[in-house]
Amino acid sequence: MTVKFKIGFTIGADTLFGLMSKMLPIEDLEVEEITPKPTLAERAIHKITHKPKPQIRKHASPGPNLEKGINGVIMAALSDGPKRAAELRPKVIAADFSANSVTSRLEELRKYGVLERNNEGLWRKCQK
Repeated sequence: MTVKFKIGFTIGADTLFGLMSKMLPIEDLEVEEITPKPTLAERAIHKITHKPKPQIRKHASPGPNLEKGINGVIMAALSDGPKRAAELRPKVIAADFSANSVTSRLEELRKYGVLERNNEGLWRKCQK
C-alpha cells in the first residue's frame, strides 16, 4: 500500500515551474494561481477613479396613437356613445384585428386616461 500526502504552500511561479520541470512526472498535480486581494486604500482609489455607468433616461411615452390600428377602430366605435367590449369585438374583427385583444386594449387606453368604464361595464371616452 502506498502512502500519499497532500501539501499546501505558497511559492513564486518561477520557482514552482523550475521545481516541476525537475520532478516530473507527478500524479494528480493541481496548480492554482492566487491573486492578491486589494488593500483598503486600493479599493478606495478604485472607487474614486472608476465612475459607474450612467443610467439611461427613458423619455416619456407620447401615448397611444388614437387614429390608427385597433385604437382607431375602438375610438371610432365609441364616438357615437358608450359600448360594451362585446359590442366592439365585431368591429375589431371586421378591421382584421384579433377579437381577443379588445379587452386588453381597452384597459391600456384606460391607463392612458383616454377611456373610462362605468359600473355597468360600458366603455366611453373620457370627458376633458
